[in-house]
Amino acid sequence: MQPRWSRFQRRRERLRDRGCSWRESQAGSGRIAMSDIHKMRFAHVRHADFRMASCCIVRIDFAINMHFCKFMSASVSLPPDAYRARAAAPYWPLWVTCFLGYAAMGMTIQVMPAYAHQQMGAAAFGAGLAVTIGSLAAMLARPIAGRLADQHGPRGIVLAGSVLGVAGGIGHLLSIDLPTLIVARLLLGAGEGALFTAAIAWVLADTDPTQRGRIAGQFGASMWCGLAGGPVLGAAVLWISGFRGVWIIASLLPALAWLLIVRTPRGIDPTVPTDRAPRSWLPRAAQLPGASNIAAGISYGTIAAFLVPRFDSLQLPGQQLVLAVFGLSFITCRFIGSAWVDRFGARRVLLTSFLIEAVALGGLAVNVTTALAFQCVILAGAGLSLLYPCLATLVSEATPTRERATALGAVTSAWDLGVAFGGPLGGLVAGATNAPPFVVGAVAALCAMLPLMIRRH
Repeated sequence: MQPRWSRFQRRRERLRDRGCSWRESQAGSGRIAMSDIHKMRFAHVRHADFRMASCCIVRIDFAINMHFCKFMSASVSLPPDAYRARAAAPYWPLWVTCFLGYAAMGMTIQVMPAYAHQQMGAAAFGAGLAVTIGSLAAMLARPIAGRLADQHGPRGIVLAGSVLGVAGGIGHLLSIDLPTLIVARLLLGAGEGALFTAAIAWVLADTDPTQRGRIAGQFGASMWCGLAGGPVLGAAVLWISGFRGVWIIASLLPALAWLLIVRTPRGIDPTVPTDRAPRSWLPRAAQLPGASNIAAGISYGTIAAFLVPRFDSLQLPGQQLVLAVFGLSFITCRFIGSAWVDRFGARRVLLTSFLIEAVALGGLAVNVTTALAFQCVILAGAGLSLLYPCLATLVSEATPTRERATALGAVTSAWDLGVAFGGPLGGLVAGATNAPPFVVGAVAALCAMLPLMIRRH
């Protein structure tokens, strides 16, 4: 049997024939650091001492490499728990911020018709303009706010939206005639539109892509909860302290929203893209979902305008509860069903929702019993509840980060545009053909499916 030292010498000779030294082979395999090998003197070290030294060097080098790898992995990617903590950090402050902002808007909508008539002496047109001009301002402000959020980060836009809300509330308090009241309504509406657009872009930027549907759906419910709770609060404050108290509370709510966001650490604000590539006001990924959302808004517009009159024309009981039932169905399905968007796919859930909406509105278009009418109302609320999380997921997946907020703002504004046309269009068709206006809503729900079936190559 050959001595172990001679076998070691033969191995060095084979490596030398290949053009590779023993030191390079050991350093390349990661067993021994190159600097440590240069310190060794092979000719003066016995075999036993060399083996002991090699083992020590291997162990030290292995430990250093393990700690280095852990450090690098921690600096490159966050572990799941840390990612969830980072994603959830701004969620609840932003959720409450949107709720407070839209609660202020809901308060003013509740009392605005009476205020415009009694205090400003406005006619029916002026009172209606004072009510709807805020929604128009929100619709126009969303794409602008989204573009600014893409360029400068969403944090500042959320704060600016809150400031506009405060200015709008104070404007209601100081208004002396209808023009100044309309200016205040424009400020309040633009503030709430900017606030929500930047907030949803901020939340989705730090959300795990596999949970975008659930997060978008549950976060979007903040707007609906604010619009539902605001009128109740407005009616209560009006009964206690009159219109002046309503305007004061409507000014304080956006101020509280501003305080919530200004206390949020700046470190969780998403990184602003530094590229100078041209940005579109209507990104391509938002065009088809936006067209679909316009049709969906028309469906909701017919519900908002004609649901209570439909119950009255059919002499069905429960007219005072029908909108509450619709809202309860909407909110419940939004919270429960948003996770389905991630589980089954946004496109599949969206097509199913449009089918449910078309069936529900078709049922309301025929002469129905009370039980069937309420079942259709519940189905209509369920069908509309998952539209936004589905569309937000589709847009977020298809839009580059540098245009995501702009795309989300454009799609949300498309909904407002459809709602604005839904009521007048339903009334026009009903007056011209004697058909129930819900026929328009059902057809619009079916038409909303068409853009989703178009594939762009």
